[in-house]
Amino acid sequence: PSSDAQDVIVTGSFDGWSSSTHLTKTSSGFEGTARVPYGAKVAYKYIVDGRWTTADGQPTEFDPVGNVNNVYSAPAAP
Repeated sequence: PSSDAQDVIVTGSFDGWSSSTHLTKTSSGFEGTARVPYGAKVAYKYIVDGRWTTADGQPTEFDPVGNVNNVYSAPAAP
């Protein structure tokens, strides 16, 4: 997200799209932690100052109703 952003949330299938993971603004951008089970594939988006968006440069997929979401595939359990 832009360094001009004030409020950034990451939400997705990992939290039931509940908008529960607020990111912390740092000198280099925003950061936070989301728990994703080993081997899981999750869809996610950012909410930047109230506007839903995807992350440029990260993989995306369409969901069943045609929305574009970022996707992340967690590694298998060690």
